[in-house]
Amino acid sequence: MGPDKRSKRLKIENLTSNTGDDDHDGGIPDDQGLANLIASGVASDIGLSPLKGFKLNLSANPGFRKVFFSAKCDCGTAAVLSIEIAGDKTTSQIKAALPSLTDSLQQQAKKFYQMSCEMHEKMRLGPMAGPRASKQELKGERWRDES
Repeated sequence: MGPDKRSKRLKIENLTSNTGDDDHDGGIPDDQGLANLIASGVASDIGLSPLKGFKLNLSANPGFRKVFFSAKCDCGTAAVLSIEIAGDKTTSQIKAALPSLTDSLQQQAKKFYQMSCEMHEKMRLGPMAGPRASKQELKGERWRDES
């Protein structure tokens, strides 16, 4: 295992040393407790890093909470992966579902890592990654060359 893999593993181990379940599994964990709980179930060799403080609420499901992780490729592309959990789930309910939740997250990561760096570049650059349309190709469109 190279130093890069070891540092990723250490990040997850450090985060998971306290799972935030001081409520003895009965209550609803706070955001940090939820993130620690999810991170504790993620395999250390998958190369995911928890994103602390990353709050983006684009859920189509109101009342759900998201936990975010990043996956990075050697080409410089990073993906933001997430797990969504109903806001009313207790620590014990989350622990019971943890294998399924983390499997879903790990599958997302595997799909990202299986993509080629060329595909990562297209994801990173969006439409700029494709071939540019020439003036000839644009002719007949509503765009005009003002020169």
